[in-house]
Amino acid sequence: MNKMLIFLKKNKITQSILTCSRVIYFLPYKFYVRKLGLKIASPEESVQMIISDRLSVARFGDGEFNLAFRHRGIGFQEYNNGLAKQLLEVMMGSKKSAVAVALPHGYCNTSEDRFKTKVFWWSYVVRNQSYIRRFQNSVGKQKILDTNFTRVITELKNKDKILLIIENIKGIWKNKSILIVEGSGTQFGIGNDLLVKAAHISRIIAPAENAYTKINEIRQEINGFINSQQSLEDVVVLIALGPTATVLAYEFGEIVQTIDIGHFDLQYEYLVNGSYDRIKLNNRYDNEMINGASFLPSQNKKYQSEIIALIN
Repeated sequence: MNKMLIFLKKNKITQSILTCSRVIYFLPYKFYVRKLGLKIASPEESVQMIISDRLSVARFGDGEFNLAFRHRGIGFQEYNNGLAKQLLEVMMGSKKSAVAVALPHGYCNTSEDRFKTKVFWWSYVVRNQSYIRRFQNSVGKQKILDTNFTRVITELKNKDKILLIIENIKGIWKNKSILIVEGSGTQFGIGNDLLVKAAHISRIIAPAENAYTKINEIRQEINGFINSQQSLEDVVVLIALGPTATVLAYEFGEIVQTIDIGHFDLQYEYLVNGSYDRIKLNNRYDNEMINGASFLPSQNKKYQSEIIALIN
């Protein structure tokens, strides 16, 4: 039954029906957006602030909200009471000067989004406005970045703006030594040019699913990497581990610039393959696609040499 529900959720026909049905939420969405009054930076503003202020970023999307407020797991991360508690702690303690929290810009504005993205957020905000209010009460009036700066390829309408944001994101790690903490099968930057301007690359490979069960081992390996560096001024940690990345970005964000980078590499791979929509990739784990857990592991020798820890 669970497999059938997942199939229906990810099926293109189902998605089209949902998109059409969500139009009815437009007017209620406008009402709640005005009532909430959130101030969320645009994707391009968010990237500029990350670079200019050397901000770390802990991102909250609908998955993190499901775990923290609704006590529901998501496709690649089962519900865990400890994870839900830590996500709430990130919200409550999110006033660290070097760590910015991020919410989807759809919580306040969808004017630059594609239609299917607009209607998703219209529906989501209306149905979850009480949780959004709780989040807002926790973080106060601080500047909130856009969670979805990592998803602009499939979500924004303006293709010129998309390309500009991508180039700016690459600037986060230009000439930097980067540590990538990623799920098995993420293979961030392998087979594309995302990392060509990085000075040095190291990787910690964690489980693609339910990574939170290994969070203590992941912490230990990140700490080991940090302690091995002579200086952290030119070091960036990129974490692609779903909700576990939100927790880790907050924990390490004042020690070293730490970015919860989410699906950015997947999004870039769609573009490299000529698409502004999600497509099945043979060389990546993709939790949002049917049979997305089926992929070809990389045999790239450089990739293998970058791995400093493998956590099963």
